[in-house]
Amino acid sequence: MKKIFYISIIALIASCTTAEIPFAGAPVDRTVTYSQDIQPIMFNNCLTCHSSVNPRNGLILETYSQVKNSAQNGTLIDRMNDVANPMPQSGLLTPDKRALVDKWKADGYLE
Repeated sequence: MKKIFYISIIALIASCTTAEIPFAGAPVDRTVTYSQDIQPIMFNNCLTCHSSVNPRNGLILETYSQVKNSAQNGTLIDRMNDVANPMPQSGLLTPDKRALVDKWKADGYLE
């Protein structure tokens, strides 16, 4: 009986994880636009790897149309929210920044 107890405890501990589900961010209750909200996020977090100087994977995120195209037709937003393979590669953006990007999408990718 004692052996079953210890095996159960070990199984319980092994099933625990430290992975966190990212918080989606505070709700954004205003219209989000590229020029006001998204462009600063791109400039400060993405252009190190995704500028026209030496774009990683050929992805350039310098202009509204490039960012919108990647958000609509690529994996930009999915990667920004992906814990296992985030963009930027240094780690997930803050929840507030990710909430702005999600709201920009919901608002229709306004310029």
